[in-house]
Amino acid sequence: MMTKKKRRLVLIIIIVLILVILATTFLVLYLNTDMFKSNQTLFVKYIGKNADNLKALESIINETEYEGQLTTTPYNINMEATVNYTQNIGTTEENANNGINQLKLTVEGQTDNNNGYDYRNIKLLKSDEQVAQVEYLHSSNNYGVKFSDLFNQFLVSENTNLKELFRKMGYTDEQLQNIPDTVSLNTEFLNEIRFSDEELTSLGNKYVSIIGQNISTENFSKQSRQAITINGQNYITNAYVLTLTKEQLNTIYINLLQAVEQDETILNKIEILQNKIDEVSLGNNNINLKEELTNAIDLRIRKINQSNIGTDETRIIVYESDGQTLRTRVETQDYQINLDYVQLVNGNFAELLIEDEETEKYKITLNYNASNLSIIIQDNNNKNTITFKRSDNINNQTMERNYDLTYEIDDKKVDVNMIENIEIVQNIENMQEFNNENAVLLNTLDDAQTKEIVNTVRSGVDTEIETIKQEIVYQDIEQMLKDIGLMKDSTVLDSNGITETEKNRFNSNFELLQGENLENANVITSIQAIRNNIANMEIVSESELRLTIARNQSNEEVVNTLTEFLENNRGNKYNISVQYDENGLVNQLILTIVDDN
Repeated sequence: MMTKKKRRLVLIIIIVLILVILATTFLVLYLNTDMFKSNQTLFVKYIGKNADNLKALESIINETEYEGQLTTTPYNINMEATVNYTQNIGTTEENANNGINQLKLTVEGQTDNNNGYDYRNIKLLKSDEQVAQVEYLHSSNNYGVKFSDLFNQFLVSENTNLKELFRKMGYTDEQLQNIPDTVSLNTEFLNEIRFSDEELTSLGNKYVSIIGQNISTENFSKQSRQAITINGQNYITNAYVLTLTKEQLNTIYINLLQAVEQDETILNKIEILQNKIDEVSLGNNNINLKEELTNAIDLRIRKINQSNIGTDETRIIVYESDGQTLRTRVETQDYQINLDYVQLVNGNFAELLIEDEETEKYKITLNYNASNLSIIIQDNNNKNTITFKRSDNINNQTMERNYDLTYEIDDKKVDVNMIENIEIVQNIENMQEFNNENAVLLNTLDDAQTKEIVNTVRSGVDTEIETIKQEIVYQDIEQMLKDIGLMKDSTVLDSNGITETEKNRFNSNFELLQGENLENANVITSIQAIRNNIANMEIVSESELRLTIARNQSNEEVVNTLTEFLENNRGNKYNISVQYDENGLVNQLILTIVDDN
C-alpha cells in the first residue's frame, strides 16, 4: 500500500505535469494564434503585415528569369508600336478617322552587353510608308547616331574628354562647368535605392515604436465577424481598430516626421538618388532633395502646430482573416482610404481607394501573376480611366511581350499598343561596326570642322522635323493631347513660362505658412525657409507688412531687415495669409500683427 508521503509526492508530480502541459499549450497558442493577445498587440501585428503585402508587389518590377539572361547573353529585338485615337465613343458620331491612327513606330536591334555592343534601327511609318529613320550604335567606348534620311554617316563620340568636345561645339565656359568628362551608366541604381530586408525590419521596428510610445491600450478595440467585399468576393474578418483624437494623431505625425528628417537609412537612399539626378543632368541641376525634404517636413510640422485644436477623431481599422491582412482603412471626417490586398490561387489583387466627403474618388487596382499584369487607375467618379496591361509569352529562347495602355476620358479613348519580340542567340549576325566610311569621330576633328558638322546636322534635323510634322499631321497629335488633358503640364500659363505643376509646387511653399496667432519664432523660421523668393517688402501700416514673392528672386537686404524687425519684437504674434496674381501664382505674403487687446 502506498504511504501517505508517496501519495503526496505523486500528487505533486501530477500537478506539476499538468501545469507544464498547460503552460506549454498556452505558449504555443500565444505564439501561433491570436488567443490571449491584446487588441493593441493584434493591431500592430496585422498592420505590420502591410509591409509584407507591399513587398510582394515588388514582383511587378522585378525582372523575370528570362530578362535576367539578357544581361549576360546576346539577343535580337524587334518592336512595333501603334496608337489608336477614337472620339465620341458610344455615340452615332464615333470617329477614329485621323492621322494618328495611320502611324507606326518600329525598332530593330541587337545587344551584347558582355562586349559593350548595342544597335537600334528606329523607323517612323505612316500607312506603312517610311517618314523618318534614326540609327543608334554603341560599340565599346564609342557612341554614335545617324539620321539616315539626311546623312550616310554616324556622328560618333568617345565617352571620354566630353568637356573638350562640347567646347569645340561652341559651349561657353559657364555651360562647360556642368558637363563631365565621361558619362557612367550605373545599371545597379534600382538595387541601390531599394530597401533591404534588414533595413525594412529596422525601419518597421523604429516607427512602430514611435507610434506605440504615443498611444495606450484604451485607444484600441476589436470588432468580430465583420463582413467586407474585395474584388467581388465576400470575407468574414476580425477588425482591430485604433481610434485617435486630433491631438494624439498630430503628435504621432510630428514625431514620425522628425524621425524621418534624421533617419540615416532614408537619407542615404536620398543621397544615392541625388547623385543619380546630378549624373543624368550632367551637373546642370538645381534640385537638392535632402534640403527639399527638410523644408517640406519643417513646413508641415509648423502647419500641424497651427491647427492642433479640435474634437475630430481618426479611426485606423485593420481587417484580418486567417492570419492575413486583407484591408487597412483610414477614416476621418474629410476622407476615407482603403488599401486592399488578397493572395489568389491564380495571382494577386491589390487596390487603393481614396474617397472624400464630396464623393470624389481615386482608385488604383492591380491584378498580376507571373506572366500578366493589369493596372487600372480611375478618378473623378470613374470618368477618367487609365488601364495598363502586360502579358508575356516565353518559349525556350524567345519571349513575346505585349504592352497595352488605354486612357479614357469622357467620350474619348487613346490606346497605345506595343509588341516586343526578343530572341536569345549564341552570336549576333551582321553586327554593325564603325569604320572610316560610315562614321565621323568628332573627338578627332578641330574646332572649325566640329562646328561646321554640328551646325549642318542641326539645320538638317530642324528642317526634317518640320517636314515630319506636316507629314504626320502634327496638329492631330497636339489636339488629341489637349482633348485628353495631357497638355496641361506643358501649357505656358504666363510670360514667365510657368506650368501647372510648377505653379502648384511653388504655391504650396507659401500656402503652408498661412495661419492665425502664430508665434514669432515660427514666423522667423518660415521667413528663412522662403528667403530665396522674397523680392521686396512694403510697410502698409503699423500692424501690416506685405512681402512681394517672386520665383528665384531674392533681396538679402529686405530679408535681413525683416528678420531684424522680427527679432526685436519677439512678443508679437502674427496672422499670415497669401494673395495670388492673375495666373493663380502666389505673389504676396501678408503679415498682420495680432492685437491682444
